Amino acid sequence: MARAPDWYSRLDVILATLGAAEDLDWLGRAEIRALFGCGERDSIRLLHKFGAVVRDDALSLPRASLLRQLEAIAAGTAYAAYRRQREGVAQHLAQARTETAARQFRARAAFPEAPRPRLDALPPTLTWRRAGPRGVAQFEILYEDGADLLAQLAEFLHAAGSNREEFFEGTEPEP
Repeated sequence: MARAPDWYSRLDVILATLGAAEDLDWLGRAEIRALFGCGERDSIRLLHKFGAVVRDDALSLPRASLLRQLEAIAAGTAYAAYRRQREGVAQHLAQARTETAARQFRARAAFPEAPRPRLDALPPTLTWRRAGPRGVAQFEILYEDGADLLAQLAEFLHAAGSNREEFFEGTEPEP
């Protein structure tokens, strides 16, 4: 399938705007630029594409003619294919967001019925020390594999998030 014009994504708005502009009989470059959200050159190309004529030394297009042509495009197969493709992409994005949210939820759900974790009750394989006088702090995790590392990180983050004040006190350098 050939690449669809950029303005296909705004065709509904363009049709509504054009339909509401009943006091406008002719469209020139400025009106096409505003309607299609394009630049000077593209407005001229669009005027030629839709059959503009020279009127008062400028390219102009009757509003009614443009409206009919755009309605025909909206009812056509190329635009229908564009809409189906766009809906397919939207479905893929929604599915990806759902899968990402599900992965994040599982990580947070590791402690559903556990009591509020405490920073001083972390396993001995996970240590963190307050910054000393030189401002250097230490965080260390001893782990067996990636799953163990992730579990310990999740446990630490859960404890730190549940005891924010204690965590921030513990991360400040000693006086």
